[in-house]
Amino acid sequence: MLCPTMGKTMVITTEELAKDFSGMIKMNEQSTDIWKWIEAGKERNEIIALYAETYDIDTVQAENEVDWVIKQMADAGILE
Repeated sequence: MLCPTMGKTMVITTEELAKDFSGMIKMNEQSTDIWKWIEAGKERNEIIALYAETYDIDTVQAENEVDWVIKQMADAGILE
């Protein structure tokens, strides 16, 4: 669950995920956008296109950055 607090955005685990990880992860603007797009049900390619457009970068760079952020989220166990 995203939790904006004092100008920062944190992810707090709830329900099943909280059994394995009980903490908070600080998110920057880019990772927050990726999180929101995942929650909205966007597919990987849609997220990459949105990211490239939002941050005015080429698709290859967007793909690398999106994949890196998603891997970090997965490794932290915060993706279902």
